[in-house]
Amino acid sequence: MISFSPIWAIVLRHARMWRRDLNLLLGTFYWPMLDILIWGFLGSWIQQSQLVGFKNYEMVALLGILLWQFVGRGCNIIMIAFNEELWSYNIVNLFSLPLRIRDWIIGIILFYAFTMVLTTIFGIVVCALFYTIPMGEFIYTMLIFTPPLCLAGIWIGFTCLQIVVLLGKRGAELGFVVGWFFLPFSGAYYPVDVLPYWGQMLSYCLPMSYVFKGMRSYLMYNQDPTPYLIKGYVLGIIYAIAAILLFVYCFNRTKQKGIARLVD
Repeated sequence: MISFSPIWAIVLRHARMWRRDLNLLLGTFYWPMLDILIWGFLGSWIQQSQLVGFKNYEMVALLGILLWQFVGRGCNIIMIAFNEELWSYNIVNLFSLPLRIRDWIIGIILFYAFTMVLTTIFGIVVCALFYTIPMGEFIYTMLIFTPPLCLAGIWIGFTCLQIVVLLGKRGAELGFVVGWFFLPFSGAYYPVDVLPYWGQMLSYCLPMSYVFKGMRSYLMYNQDPTPYLIKGYVLGIIYAIAAILLFVYCFNRTKQKGIARLVD
């Protein structure tokens, strides 16, 4: 049976640390805001230039930016939550407690959801202040395409954590690099059709590419996004479950060898 107390303790630990750490606050608010302003104004300029085939491009660009936060920033949140235990030399103490790895995983996923809700609300406010877009349609569309991207964020986050639990602190930077490697192939800011052939083949394996393609088709061409969403959900669920199970396996192997070696 899952105990809620240790799960809530994990959420509270990182929430209290998050509100006192300027770096975490910048990652939650400043960098998403900068993305929204820079790429959003680019989308406004493209739409105002009245190029053929760019209907609703301003909203498409803003949604692509905001929705990517669930993947990229979500991966960072999961990575930082584990790395913080390594950087503070708390990893041994943490798992010496009656804390099971599944409780930690659930707690981190809840903290990820809590943080992304705050980031999303902040991003919506920024969009409302700086852009003249129909906010009702914007929020409705975002809610349609958010869940499969949350699954993708969890998948990539725990995939990167596998590197950390195998290599320790030395693998932390590599984990962040791997997490953001998928951005060019996800189609968040542009269609994957512009990629070279090998890049398109890689994109077809990523659940994010189907979600972003469905979002653009829905807003720019009034197409039904359901087939794209189904593919995004199916791949996202399979990848997320596989990544979590592999992370648990790698963590248990590391625990057998001595978890203290992660901080060496």
